[in-house]
Formats: sequence, C-alpha cells, structure tokens
Amino acid sequence: MVKIFKDIKDDQQEGLMETIFVGQTWQFRYLKIKATIWGVVATLTGMATTAVIDYAIYSNTNYGGILSWILG
Repeated sequence: MVKIFKDIKDDQQEGLMETIFVGQTWQFRYLKIKATIWGVVATLTGMATTAVIDYAIYSNTNYGGILSWILG
C-alpha cells in the first residue's frame, strides 16, 4: 500500500538510503581517486619546494643545506 502522507521516519529512511547509495556508486570511487591525486600533487609540490629551498641554502650560505643541518 502506498502512503499518502510522509512523516519524519520516511524522510530519515530516504536520507539514509541516499547516503548508502552514494557510497556504492562511481561517485565514491571518483572521490577516492580525486583525493589520491591531490595527495600526490601536494606531496610532490612539498618535495620540490624543499629541494629548491635546500639548494638555495646550500648555494648562498656556508651551510651544507637542510640535511646537514638536521644531521648535525
């Protein structure tokens, strides 16, 4: 039988089903791939920035760079 009027319980069940449905579709996989790509981009950017700063310290000062400063 079809209900004519919806109540709060129906809305909650509908919202739960939408949430579960999103987790089982391509949207969730797309979100994971997107997060992985941005993580890789952020990591490579951080590594390149560190290398440039290390080279600048090494070439412009008497210090041996970041690694020699960390290692003593």
